[in-house]
Amino acid sequence: MVKTARRRMVKPAAWLLGTAVLAAVLILALNESMAGEEVGHHPLDPLDAQEYSAVVSAIDETGFVTRPLYPLVTLQEPPKIEVLGWNEGDPVSRIAFAIVRDGPDTFEATVDTIDGAILSWEQIEHVQPGLLLTEEFSLVQSIVVANRDWQAAAATRGVRDFEDVVCVPNPVGYFGIEEDAGRRLAKAICYAPSGSSNYWGRPIEGLIAVVDLDERELIRIIDTGPLPIPAGSVDLDEEAIGAARQAPNAISIVQEDGPSFEMKGRQVSWQKWRFHYRLDPRLGPIVSLVSYEEDEKRRSVLYQGSLSEVFIPYMDPDIGWGFRTYLDAGENGVGRLAVPLEPDFDCPSNAVFIDAVFAADTGEPVNHPRAACIYERFSGDIAWRHYESIGGQTNVRPRTDLVVRSISAIGNYDYIFDWVFRQDGTVRVDVGATGIPQVKAVDEDGSGSHEAYGHLVAEHTVAVNHDHFFSFRLDVDVDGRKNSFVSDELVPEEFDSPDGRKSVWVVESTEVGNEQGARRSIDNQRPAQWRFINPNVEGALGNPAGYELKPGANAVSLLSQDDSPQQRAGFTNHHLWVTPYDPSEIYAAGTYPNQSVGGEGLPAWTAQNRSITDSDLVAWYTLGFHHAPRAEDWPVTPTIWLDFELRPFDFFDRNPALDIPAGR
Repeated sequence: MVKTARRRMVKPAAWLLGTAVLAAVLILALNESMAGEEVGHHPLDPLDAQEYSAVVSAIDETGFVTRPLYPLVTLQEPPKIEVLGWNEGDPVSRIAFAIVRDGPDTFEATVDTIDGAILSWEQIEHVQPGLLLTEEFSLVQSIVVANRDWQAAAATRGVRDFEDVVCVPNPVGYFGIEEDAGRRLAKAICYAPSGSSNYWGRPIEGLIAVVDLDERELIRIIDTGPLPIPAGSVDLDEEAIGAARQAPNAISIVQEDGPSFEMKGRQVSWQKWRFHYRLDPRLGPIVSLVSYEEDEKRRSVLYQGSLSEVFIPYMDPDIGWGFRTYLDAGENGVGRLAVPLEPDFDCPSNAVFIDAVFAADTGEPVNHPRAACIYERFSGDIAWRHYESIGGQTNVRPRTDLVVRSISAIGNYDYIFDWVFRQDGTVRVDVGATGIPQVKAVDEDGSGSHEAYGHLVAEHTVAVNHDHFFSFRLDVDVDGRKNSFVSDELVPEEFDSPDGRKSVWVVESTEVGNEQGARRSIDNQRPAQWRFINPNVEGALGNPAGYELKPGANAVSLLSQDDSPQQRAGFTNHHLWVTPYDPSEIYAAGTYPNQSVGGEGLPAWTAQNRSITDSDLVAWYTLGFHHAPRAEDWPVTPTIWLDFELRPFDFFDRNPALDIPAGR
């Protein structure tokens, strides 16, 4: 019997130790070179510290504003055609886009970071930018805990030490409340940790403070009556958890020669893949210029891919809960809430870490260490295999992936974002949700009416039902910019045969010509494949080169169409949208979702019903899940994973992973 499978060689522990030390040195060297490497700007590189400072200086010098604050400062990308035509050494334009707050006024500015010129300055009326993570958080904290009426209401719940209280400003959504029109508001949800490090488990229930952020005052208190503050164990440190189980035997991750991927600035090359990577303060990780090499020719797959928006609505109509319908990217910012990744825990020992620089509320640059990591992953996965019973021959190849990871802690939840590049030409996006469910205190055991909108997870503690939806923007460039969208419907076909098959299914392909026709929702009773093809590039068999968007597990929003949160998150009306490329269309719920009326973003754009035939296309895909909490989700939720894939469909003439070596 002939076997070509890889064999694992067992080596002495001393060899493993020496190899691990060598690999660690190589990884450390690469990390240090990433931190200190002087590489000329790529057109899509993130803004650096000097550029953030240049933006602040330029705006200060204009005298247009007196005390500017910056909800967003990010790269304004050069025109797509300019980026595609750029070669190393060419001059690069470096333009920053800034949203500026000055008192109650909002402005948009573009700034040339090279010469410090203000290229545009425009006041934007009737909008509310996302929350300022330092200025407005500290403002709300100080205003609420110092308010005598709030203190009196908190005291009826047993709160005595107000210095210990944590108040978290929450976006208020939009519900047509006349007295709130035109005001920049936050609703403060407060917690009494009482010595606990996990304040999320100690809500001061039924007490919401509404704060006018511009007027810097508490304008009303919502008090539905005192409830006991839960007192059970909620901390996550080793002492609180108690005796740990016996750890499994150690598994070593060793790359004797260091990583096999190459990094030049933010450009990554690995196993025929090449792409550019950056972290954006609002969107988080962005991959650009994704291409795959075949026969010494580089073929484009994706001009750019990123998160676009997140929608987290909680399912309790109570006055203290109904407004909790978060649009986290636009209201808070996914990238600027990226956390420092923990070596050997968040990322394996062979990972290379990447820092990020974002603007503080004042616009000044702040370094975020270890904001992302890149590593190669082999965990026993199989790229392909076949066992031939005649002759007993096995052919099998191991699969190695390249993973680009970042994690953002947005309030009580931690979100893991992985862009995974596979040797077979597939790009996979994995989203992990962990952290702590939002809970409400109840005065009984949680049964009956208290569990109508959630589930009892601890004494006096109900975790409220909610959804998680993530919208991704995918600027597909399959072998170039001229692409079309094809929907392959799997249709049953029946036969009137007394002796043979009664039914099969067949594929009926339709090239969809406009935006409204391309609005698609997953329906397992009417399955379909979604493909993006280049009708101008054919393979050896005459098929147009294409990539399929392959969903994983998913959910659909169950909110009614006339419900304000659903209108504000209209991108969840369908799983897939397809639009012609427009550089101004980036955010699926619009640029300013905070306190927005709704209807912005994808619903408004696709109402134009533009042509999407043989055009530069952008796919928008939403994945999500309904979270009906269980006891096992407390006090921290085991990671729940979602995914989708962009996989080649007639892009290659045969399996592109055939050439993976049999050995490692």
